[in-house]
Amino acid sequence: MSTRLSRLFTLAVPVALAIGGIAWFLNIGRPVEPRYDYETATVETGTIRRIVSTSGPVRALVTVSVGSYLSGPVEAVNVDFNSEVKPGDVLAKLDRRTFAAKVAEAEANLLAAQAALTNQKAALIKAEAVLRNAERTIERQRSLAQKRFASEQTLDNAVRDRDVAKAEISVVNAQIETAEATIVQRKAALESAQVDLERSEIKSPISGTVISRSVDPGQTVASSFQAPELFKIAQDLSRIRIEAQVNEADVGSIAEGNPVTFSVDAYPDREFEGRVTQIRLAATEINNVVTYTVIIEAANEDRRLFPGMTANVRIESARRDGVLRVSNDALRFRPRGEQAEAEGRGGGAENRALRTVERLKGELELTAEQTENLKSEVEAIIAETRASAQSGGFGPAQFDASAFRMKLNMRIEQAIVPTMSEAQQRNYDRWKKGREGTRAATLWVLDAAGQPERRMARVGLADDQFTEVVGGSVKEGDKLIVRVREARK
Repeated sequence: MSTRLSRLFTLAVPVALAIGGIAWFLNIGRPVEPRYDYETATVETGTIRRIVSTSGPVRALVTVSVGSYLSGPVEAVNVDFNSEVKPGDVLAKLDRRTFAAKVAEAEANLLAAQAALTNQKAALIKAEAVLRNAERTIERQRSLAQKRFASEQTLDNAVRDRDVAKAEISVVNAQIETAEATIVQRKAALESAQVDLERSEIKSPISGTVISRSVDPGQTVASSFQAPELFKIAQDLSRIRIEAQVNEADVGSIAEGNPVTFSVDAYPDREFEGRVTQIRLAATEINNVVTYTVIIEAANEDRRLFPGMTANVRIESARRDGVLRVSNDALRFRPRGEQAEAEGRGGGAENRALRTVERLKGELELTAEQTENLKSEVEAIIAETRASAQSGGFGPAQFDASAFRMKLNMRIEQAIVPTMSEAQQRNYDRWKKGREGTRAATLWVLDAAGQPERRMARVGLADDQFTEVVGGSVKEGDKLIVRVREARK
């Protein structure tokens, strides 16, 4: 019995090996279908914030530079860094002796001019008396001459004396005007000397904090063409401003009132808040990079923020709360294969154009004639686009979706707008407004067989993680494909 079993075993082993070998041979050259693992992200409701990141120095809200109009040695300095000052407080004093001497000299010159004026007024009184006496003499001589008691020569002498007296009065009046002008000049000189004397005390023009001091007692201040900066005073450090430099590509999305968050290296774990208050129109160009200065104001009640700190700024240029959003990775995903790629570039745009016709037909309640005209225009655009690509030797990769959309919108308006009723025009305006700031997008989900299935959507605002969904066949809870990798065997 054992011998029989041994013979059967000996026969079975070669037969099994032969069958296995035949099976292996038959499978040689047969392609093995690759398997893919798909990673998905769920469509959800949330917040989307468009952020513009930049940086800029922290400045005091108002900073005043205090200098000296005068030259001279510094006699005393009354403040130091971080000193609190009020308007009129004396920050420093120059040597007053030179300026006091000039005031005394100006006062003496004024007194001399006033005395000269007094003398000229007295001379005027004397000249007027001489004139009156000459006129009386003329009257007497004229009366005597008429009676032949005086000669004509005597009368002529009296007239001459009167004319001389008049001339003397004119001279004295001119001297009086000169003396009065001299007094005005001397008063102005005195006032100037007094102002210089007062300016020898350098005073604070505002209330604030001294943040810079560049003078010490004994130092000589030299004021020539411009006043040297001796002190810098920050008016109110309870509020600060940031001068952020924003790239020209981002400045268009920023508006006054946009909320801002920022941090400084001194407090890496703390976040401060502010708001955009100004967008300056003057551009700055460095190495062909154009930027604009955006002013941000923020509270600094605890005065932790110092002028000169560098703020790392995040400007919230747009925000949407409670919106349907998809992962940005889902928007970038495309299935493998040339057909899917081609459809995503060219064919997809053409199909969306035809679907646009159907949507407009329903939303605008187009007539059969309007629908046919619109469809004819869209088909003509598609044919023109294909012909242009073929004549230029371009493939799907060279399909210009942006140019196609522009041409489509133009031809839609040409085809149906002139024939619209008022109600259709209102609906069309609402349709156009709803499309502003949005774009069409292709998304992919897994079908029942585990294969990518196309979903069309219209998307709007985006941040660095998510994009808003404003329309289409995507709904909350859908699992969108974000990436794919070939499964390991």
